[in-house]
Parts: sequence; C-alpha cells; structure tokens
Amino acid sequence: MTHSVPERSITWEDNIRIAIKMARSMLVKVVLICYLVHTQSSFAQNCPFKCDCFNTVNVFCSGSTIFKIPTDIPANVSELTFVETSIEKLNNASFISHNDLKKLFFVNNNINSISENAFHGLYNLSDLQITGNPLVDLEPETFSELPELKKLTITHNAIKVVRCRLFDKTTKLELLALQGNNITQICITAFTYLGNLRELNLGSNEITRLDFNMFGSLSNLNILKLNHNHITQIPVGSFDKLKQLTELLLQGNHLDLIQDKCFEKLTSLKKLNLISNSIKNLPSRVFSTMHNLIWLNIERNQITDLPVGIFDGLQNVTSLSLSENQMKGIPEGVFSNLVKLEILFLSGNQIETLQGNTFHGLESLTHLYLENNKLRVIDGNTFKNLTGLRVISLNHNDLTMLPEGIFDPLYNMISIVLHSNPWWCDCSLLYLYKWIRENQDLTQVSEIACAGPQHLLEKPIKLLTQRQLDCPPQDDLQTSFKSGENTVTYGSDSDKTSVPRTCKALLVNNSSFILNCELMVCTDVNIHISIFKESKNKTYYHSYTNEGSGCAVTNVNFTITTT
Repeated sequence: MTHSVPERSITWEDNIRIAIKMARSMLVKVVLICYLVHTQSSFAQNCPFKCDCFNTVNVFCSGSTIFKIPTDIPANVSELTFVETSIEKLNNASFISHNDLKKLFFVNNNINSISENAFHGLYNLSDLQITGNPLVDLEPETFSELPELKKLTITHNAIKVVRCRLFDKTTKLELLALQGNNITQICITAFTYLGNLRELNLGSNEITRLDFNMFGSLSNLNILKLNHNHITQIPVGSFDKLKQLTELLLQGNHLDLIQDKCFEKLTSLKKLNLISNSIKNLPSRVFSTMHNLIWLNIERNQITDLPVGIFDGLQNVTSLSLSENQMKGIPEGVFSNLVKLEILFLSGNQIETLQGNTFHGLESLTHLYLENNKLRVIDGNTFKNLTGLRVISLNHNDLTMLPEGIFDPLYNMISIVLHSNPWWCDCSLLYLYKWIRENQDLTQVSEIACAGPQHLLEKPIKLLTQRQLDCPPQDDLQTSFKSGENTVTYGSDSDKTSVPRTCKALLVNNSSFILNCELMVCTDVNIHISIFKESKNKTYYHSYTNEGSGCAVTNVNFTITTT
C-alpha cells in the first residue's frame, strides 16, 4: 500500500541537511585518503588506473573518469572504496574474484541501479556502505549472498520503498542505517529475520505511519531512530517487543498524541527524544514504567499542562527538557520524584508564577533554565531546598523585584542570569540591589538595568546608591497584627494542635504596603483585614477553601496602597 506525501517547501533544516551532505562528501574523501596514506605504505604495481593501493589489501578509487568497476583490482583486497566516481550501475558478479573482501564502500557516486547478483561471491563481506547516490530502488535479493554482513549503510540515496525479503538472508546484521532516503513505505516483514540487530536508523525519510508489529522480531535492538519523518501516531504495542531498547529518537515528526501505554514495555530505555512534534497532552502514566530513563526531551511541542504524577516513575532521570511549550504554570510537586535530576529546562514557555513547592524534591539539581517566560512572581521559598544549584537563568521575564532572601540558600551558585527584566528600582528592590553588589562575580551586573521609575530608566542597578531606592528609615515602619486562633485537627480523636503563623510586612514605597502571611489550611479559612485611620476603619473579607485531601501551607499576600 502506497501512501501519498504532501509536497512541502524547503525549510532551513533541509538546507542544513544538504550542506551537511556536501561537507560529508568532501570530508569522507579527505579522511579516507589521509588515513590510508598515514597508516600504510603505498605501492604502484598491480594497482588499477585512477586508484591507490595500500599493502595490496586496501584499494581507494576516485575520479569522474572511472565509469565501471576496474577488472584489475588485486584478488586479495580486503577493503575497497569508491568515492565520487561516475559509476552508474553495479552489474552481476562485479566482485566475483574477491572472496577476501570484508569492507566495500561507495560514497557519492552516480549509482542508480544495482543488479540482483551484484555482490555474488562476497561471502566474507561484513561492512557495506552505499551513500549519496541517486539510487531509487533495491531488488528483494540484492543482499541475499552476504551471509556475514554485520553493518549495512544505505543512506542519503533516493530509495522510496523497503521491499519484503530484502534482508531475509542477512541474519547477522547488527547495524542497519537507511536514513536520508525518500522512504514512504516499509514492508511489515522487512525486519523479520534481523534478530541480531542492535541499531536501526530510519531517520530523515518520508514515513507517515508505523505498522503494528513492524519491529516485533527485533528483540535485541538497542537503538531505534525514527527522527525527522512525518509520523502522526504510534499504534499501541509498536514497541512492546523492544525490551532491550536503550535509545528511541522520535524528534521532528508530527505526533500530536502519545497513547497511555505507548512506552509501557520500554523498561530498559535510557534516552527518549520527542523534540519538535505537535504533542498537546501527555497521559499521566505514559512514562510510569521507564525506571531506567536518564534523558528525556519534550521541547518544542504544544504542551499546556503537566498532569499530576507524570514524572513519578522517572527516579533515574538526570536531564529533562520541557522548553518551548505553552505551559502557563507548573503544578507544585510535579518534580518531587526526580531525585537524581541535575538539569531542568523550562525556558520559552508562558510561566507566570513559581510557588514555594514548585521544585520540591530536586535536591540534585545543578542547572535550572527559566528564561523567556512571563514570570512576574517567584515565591521566596522557591529555591529553598536547591542547595546544589550552580546555574540559574531568569532573563527575559517580567520580574520587577525578588523576595528577600530568595538566593540565600544557593551557596554553590556560579552563575545567575537576570538581565532583560523590567526591574523597578525602588525600595522593593533593596534585597536584589544588595545581592548584586555582593555577588558581582555570579552575574552580568552591567546588563541588569532599571525599567523605572523614569529618572532611573536604563540605569545599571550596580551603579545605584541605596538612597536612590528611596527606602524610608526602619523606624518609619510601624506594623501591628491581630489574628485569631488557627488550629489543625489530626486523626479520628479530633485532637487539636495549634499551628504557628508567620507574617512579614514590607513598606514598598511611600504609598504601598505588602503583607505576607503563611498559614496552615486544612479546610476553610476566613481572612479579615482591618485598616484603621483615626476614628474610621475599613475591614476586608476573603474566604479560602483548601480542596486537597490534607492540610497545606498557604501563602496569603495583600498589597495595601494609599491614594
């Protein structure tokens, strides 16, 4: 069954691949020649015209004047290479007298046809490469007389279909690379006899769908590359037999949905790449069995929310990227089980707020990337337990100030990136101002500038004086708090235990006053704030309900502004 593929315009990625292909052509030629010249002594006798022979066993042929396989190649050759010749066809029995040949390479030739018995007689061949040719098709029996073949590389040609029986006799294959062709269709039984295969590369083709059980016989496969195709969905069970798989590349496809049990049997997987797809939602248990996963990348998708428990089974992950999605917030505790996580990428989302428990459990974290979000508020306890953090980027956000003491636990820090935020240079910035002056070696202080007030616009914060922040003397701050009893009920015996409350007050400027209180809320809490002025007073009421199953610490923030 043939699947039509819509035409697409050439993208910058296509241009890059073309450039890489051209560079690879020149590099291969240069490297091969240099290697052979450097390691082996050259001789001239009995060597075909336009070829170089080394120790009688390695022959290197190159040049546009070579139109066919030379007939005078030494009989005992073990490695034969053709680079940028004008050979267009490999005829039957082209190598019949070279039984000792173990490696045969065709790189950037003009081969457009291979006879079915072209490799007849090469019973000891272990490595065959046909790369960068205008080859469109391969007959089913093309490799049937290569019983010792372990490495087959048919890349960057123009092959459209992988036929049935093509690999039926190459049962010792360990590596099969078919990337960079125009493959749209693969016979469902094409890989049936490749039980020894360790790596299969189908990347950079035109594949739109995977047939169920296509990989069912590849029980020893370690690496599967399906990147940069047009795959829209993965049938459940497609990977169920790949229990030895350690690396799966799916980036650059059109996946918009990952089924709940898609990766369920991939218990040995260590690396999963889902970059640049169209994934909008992830099932909460999609990674639940992947206990050996170390590296997970889901950046450049369309994910808006992370379900609770999504990462609970990933205790060994050290690197996680969720960059360039559409998340507006991070559920508290969603990373709690990632006890070995060292690098976390959250840049390029739409995150506005970081709560105190956002990064709970990430004691091993060393690098945290939060740039290019819409961060306006970061709770003062957000980095409380991240004592191993060494690098954090907060640039290109909407931060105007930071809570007092927010960086104090980060005693292993070597770099904090803070530029390109609208820092408001009044008394609310006092903590950050002092921190910058005391830690100029940790950040690009010259790039951190005021966005206001007007008289300080674009002035580097490090050049300010404390007086310019317009902070009043400490004695001017008179605060008084009055609150009722706050109790929490534990257990069936309804014993009541008093819970301590903490409140902090900050006079931001001459007209604004911030009150922050931390309360333990189990069910409902009613908040009354009374403002007294001479003989008049005004009381504000607010109710908060904890909808969780247990008690939770709740931060209550009020900003009081006089007019």
